[in-house]
Order: sequence, then structure tokens, then C-alpha cells
Amino acid sequence: MASTLPPISFGNISIGDASGFLALILIGVSSIFMLLRPKLLKVTKNIAAIRLTHVAISALAGVFMILHIAYLFALPISVSMDLGYVAVAVSIAVWLTGTAFLERLRDSLFFHGTLSSALAGLIMVHAATSNVNIPFVLSEIILGATLIVMLANATFHLSRAVPRRQSPGVAKA
Repeated sequence: MASTLPPISFGNISIGDASGFLALILIGVSSIFMLLRPKLLKVTKNIAAIRLTHVAISALAGVFMILHIAYLFALPISVSMDLGYVAVAVSIAVWLTGTAFLERLRDSLFFHGTLSSALAGLIMVHAATSNVNIPFVLSEIILGATLIVMLANATFHLSRAVPRRQSPGVAKA
């Protein structure tokens, strides 16, 4: 069962592919925006505007992801499509952990950032394994970089969460 939406294309790229790329680009912009948050906060002094911009960019990425799925859903489902659906599930988890952070749930920001990195990697592998638009080697490099960032992030948060042992002092006689 293919999509019943009318075929639209821009040059050699379909609206489904273009919306998928736009979703990926907006997810990346949103992530970079939050990495630069401390510097932006020094300039703007307005955390509410920074959060609102982040949420708006992320919501727009979600709209493009839905458009991508609507145009490119087809049976039978392949491994590359399975990766795409796993990416959708991860994006829902990213949305939930972001909402939990806004509701002041402790440690949700750690999961939000880590899952966002995983989402970008999954989307890249999804695009590469569907044999369109992105070379597989480039996806492997991006996935490896994503894995390194996730491990570094997890190590950093673990080091903050687990108290360090105090070395026993020298006993005085």
C-alpha cells in the first residue's frame, strides 16, 4: 500500500525525501542551538525566549518528519524503514523527556540530550540503508561520532551522579 498523497517533487528530489532532510536539519539546528544556550543566554538574558525557539524549531522538525512518513510509507517494510520507525519512536521519547524537563523532572535533560544524539544517528543510518541520497560511509562516520558523543555524555553525567570516594587521610599518632 503506497501513499495516496499526490507526488510532488523539486527537481530530482521528492517532497518525501526533502521533508526528511529538512527534519534532520532542523533536529541538528535545534541541538546546536541548545549547545550554544549558555552563550546565547549571556547575550539575550532571556531563557524563556531560548526555550521557546528550541521548542518551535523542534516542533517544525516533527511536522516535516510526519510529512516525510506520509509521503514515503509503503509496504513491504524493509530494514531501512524499520530503522526509520525506530527513529520515530526515539523522537517521541525525546519529546517526552523534553516535556519532562520543562515540568522540572530531575535528570530528564540527560536522557533528552542522549536520545537526541541517538535520533540523529538513527535517521542517518535510515537514510543510508534505504540507498538514497546519503553514502553509507558518511552515515557510518556520523553514527560513530554520535556514539562517541553519547558515551562522553553518559560518562560525564555518571561522574557527576556518583560521589567520589575520599582517600583515607594519613592517621595521626
